[in-house]
Amino acid sequence: MEKRNALLRLLLVAVAVVVSMMDAAGQADRSLVYMDLIPQRNQINPAFTPDYRLYVGIPFLSSVKVGFENTIRYDDIVIRRGDSLVIDRDHIYSRLSNESRVNLNGGEEYFAFGLQHGENYFHFRVADQGQLQVNIEKNLLSFLFYGADSSDFGGKDVNLGGSAINMSYYREYAFGYARKVIPGLTAGVTLKYLQGIANLSTHSTDIFLHTDQTHSTLTASTDIDINMSVPGLGSRDIEPRDWLPNIRNSGFAIDLGATYQLNLKTNLWASLLNLGSIGWKENLRNYKTNDPNKKVVFEGFDINKYFVDNTFDHDRLDHVLDSIANEFGITETDAQYRTRLPAMLNLGAGYAFTHDDLLNVLLRSQFFGGYSQTTFSLAYTRRFSKRAQITISNTIYKSSALNPGVGFAGNLGPVQLYLMAENFTAPFSLNQTSVFIFRFGVNLVFAKKATDDKMQAPVG
Repeated sequence: MEKRNALLRLLLVAVAVVVSMMDAAGQADRSLVYMDLIPQRNQINPAFTPDYRLYVGIPFLSSVKVGFENTIRYDDIVIRRGDSLVIDRDHIYSRLSNESRVNLNGGEEYFAFGLQHGENYFHFRVADQGQLQVNIEKNLLSFLFYGADSSDFGGKDVNLGGSAINMSYYREYAFGYARKVIPGLTAGVTLKYLQGIANLSTHSTDIFLHTDQTHSTLTASTDIDINMSVPGLGSRDIEPRDWLPNIRNSGFAIDLGATYQLNLKTNLWASLLNLGSIGWKENLRNYKTNDPNKKVVFEGFDINKYFVDNTFDHDRLDHVLDSIANEFGITETDAQYRTRLPAMLNLGAGYAFTHDDLLNVLLRSQFFGGYSQTTFSLAYTRRFSKRAQITISNTIYKSSALNPGVGFAGNLGPVQLYLMAENFTAPFSLNQTSVFIFRFGVNLVFAKKATDDKMQAPVG
């Protein structure tokens, strides 16, 4: 019963993290790169400094973001047959790749400001971040869909491992500093103090199987290592205060960046983000295999035993799951653990072919535990005045080549409004969409810097 309660709490954590994303950066969107009017651009490169000597974010509205970058589409899961929507296992299995990934992220900025003082630029922000990465191996789907009697498993040694779930919900307090080091070169750094709220981390999920078709037996061994920190764990009721940032679940991270103005028209830049980790010490549960070499033999079971009057018997299933865990030697503890943030490398260049027309390219690599994702983006930005600009872009992913983006930033007096979307066609074809990122915000900006009338690319 305690394990089922822990799983229910974990489900609530997952729902809360997704809701926090929908209310709202774990993963900074690319459109910010091309919008030099927006102060939050320094989240992608701490060496970027805005055109204003002072900015203050409107609390809770200065940066609100939600996004997903998946390899799985709705059409890969659900098909239409006549007037009905059907989930067909053969369809799902044929559409998914050997490694299918789901990546959700979002954030909300509660407080932010930036200040230019001489050659020095300082900025500070407080924000909540939510990240969920899921990696699904096709071997595991085959076993769940078709069972051990499938031709993929009969008489073979198979590893169903490799699938992973990594979810984190935390608050960050970020202090950044940028300065021109030499003519043309600006360097920046952002230091982050992190307070963890909830986490699920699968370090290892290996399940080794061998099916003996002659004797209809299944031999299995496991190497399981799963950690979680769940608000309210150990109590019967979850209270709102359980979702407050926890000083015991703390960590640190650093962002590094630099820009170099090659000439009046061209600038180059690079940044390395989220180099750090969180130590989880509160509301803990760990599940780990004591002896990965231990083999357990199963001879099957009667599914009808788990139904009473055609109603599924949850208590009996809980008992069986506890028995299986005991057979494999999977123990439950409350040990402290540490998780790394998903790091990100950005390489970019900007070229101004007129004073108001800018071309930018961005190569980005993101690192999620055991896998990485590299994308390439190209964008055109048009300045309509010193107070307004738009950008149009496209990002190429491994799973999709056409992901058009659009962004707008404009000032009305000291009030700045911006909004942007990557793959802005997604709301019109959600069933075929694997990528969508949306962000908007409102700032107060003051004391615009003096600018040269000559052509130049946007710089830090």
